[in-house]
Amino acid sequence: MTHLDKLNAAYREAPEIFQAGRYWKSYEEQITEQVKSADLSELRSGKYPIFSTFGFNDLVYNYHPRMPFYVKFMRQLVRRLFIDNRASLPYSLRLDDIREMAYNYCSIQGQVSDAVSVRSIGTSSFGKPQDLFVFEGQQYTMKFLSFYVRYCYAQNFMKLRGDEIVVELGSGSGYQIEILKKAYPKLTILCFDLPAQLFLCEQYLSNVFGPDTIVSSERNLAVTDLSQLEKGKIHLFGNWQFPLLQNFPFDIFWNAASFGEMEPNIVANYLNYVKGNCEWVYLMQARYGKESSQEAGVRKPIVFADYDQMLGSDYTLINEADAYDANRRVSQTGGYFQAVWQRSRR
Repeated sequence: MTHLDKLNAAYREAPEIFQAGRYWKSYEEQITEQVKSADLSELRSGKYPIFSTFGFNDLVYNYHPRMPFYVKFMRQLVRRLFIDNRASLPYSLRLDDIREMAYNYCSIQGQVSDAVSVRSIGTSSFGKPQDLFVFEGQQYTMKFLSFYVRYCYAQNFMKLRGDEIVVELGSGSGYQIEILKKAYPKLTILCFDLPAQLFLCEQYLSNVFGPDTIVSSERNLAVTDLSQLEKGKIHLFGNWQFPLLQNFPFDIFWNAASFGEMEPNIVANYLNYVKGNCEWVYLMQARYGKESSQEAGVRKPIVFADYDQMLGSDYTLINEADAYDANRRVSQTGGYFQAVWQRSRR
């Protein structure tokens, strides 16, 4: 039985509350089959569009290799005419101008928040990211810079020392972990996610940091408590193993753009294992919930007020603001917020 097969088998045995909601159910089988056949050396190249649903979309332009020919042709035409280095975008912008502005924005955000400078950390080239560029000797993608912006926002309030325990649910691509771990090598990080997403995240982070920094999700399937947690390492767990956090003290809980893809009762269940155990909570979510209809999407959208209510009197909202990428406002239906809560003092 392969690593992924073992994860899927354990997931299928998990209680219903840890099964994917309707939003992700529609993707599960397709993602799993794609992972099994994928060339992971091209993980970020755009060759596997479904991987972009959980973060692996380091594309220069929203190019979809499986789209109809006429749509592909039009997008390629637009890309040739506008998304190269000709000064033909509004305000005579070139692609390099947009990248440089994003880089400088990150540099300023890092200074304001007292974050580790973006100049000192760059992204890996593993997975052949389409959107790879270099500034001052470091490699970046726009997606990587956008995750750096999230870190800067949180750092305004959390002021990481560098030896904390961070728990992320819905780690997706692992880009946020890549940034945090490169900025603070002594962090202990616990990642929880669905089987296929977790498997790809582990492959990516193993290539970024080397296997000695990773405690594999396959090995962690046998874990019954966190008493033997290896400090300074990245630990991978299935989302159904979240009860391991019961009565486990840690510093930061992080969830970006995945709670909104769950039903409110599923989110409440996860937060019950977080409340009272950690000092800080960071969320970046759709302000008015994700898409919903009778046939698809979430059954019931979860909105900002729901998160605040679920965290209740245990946590105080420190700050809430519109969410930004490195190059734009994060804008889908209703926009996105990011917010930080701190454990209440009693």
